[in-house]
Amino acid sequence: MNPRILATRRLFFLSLCLPFFGCMSRPARLPSESFSFAPSTGSSAKEGGSHLTLVVRSVRVVAAFAGEDFVYRASDYRYERDPYAHFLASPELLIRSAVSDILQSSGLFQAVVAGGSAVMTHSFAEISVRQLYGDFRPGRPPAAVIALRFLLVQSPGGIPLWEETIARRVPLRERSTSSLMAGWNAGIHQILAEAGPSLAKQIRAADEAARKALEKVEAAPVPKPPPPPTPAQTVPAEG
Repeated sequence: MNPRILATRRLFFLSLCLPFFGCMSRPARLPSESFSFAPSTGSSAKEGGSHLTLVVRSVRVVAAFAGEDFVYRASDYRYERDPYAHFLASPELLIRSAVSDILQSSGLFQAVVAGGSAVMTHSFAEISVRQLYGDFRPGRPPAAVIALRFLLVQSPGGIPLWEETIARRVPLRERSTSSLMAGWNAGIHQILAEAGPSLAKQIRAADEAARKALEKVEAAPVPKPPPPPTPAQTVPAEG
């Protein structure tokens, strides 16, 4: 066969095969995974226990970690999002549910309700999630990082009663999304176990201060109304 024709056929065959092998060389698409925080296994508040009510007015996640995709820290200044691993719903909704569930089961509160509830209280809490990522930086053991900032505010005065940021860095057994979610779940339980007693103490103090203020108002003497004015006497005119 003519060498020139043979070379032409080889080039044509190669042009057909390259796209095929190019596609085959790409990594296979991984299945998408969805995760959520595990429900609390603690005992719920019992009758005759605490009579405190915690109102969680808001739970917000800072913008860097507010998306549903998992976030990994790849270096001191670089973070990455995983398009194949994400939260089952908005992290704000999931963390709000976890906070209510865990604190309700702690026995420290009779009720944990959301803002806008008809329950009358003398304080409310605002929670912001400052950190929520998997730390996979080279040369460091992998860890799940989570940090919550608590702000308890007097109602209706708006005076801050207590503020604290509590963070946890939970070591991971392996670099996997399941291990990371388990680490976040352990971290939020540890954070709330530390924050719960402080919240209960401050709420109890706010309720007690409101009760004493009301008693003081009720015990104050009621001022007597002023006497009615004396009618002016009419002086007869001289004739």
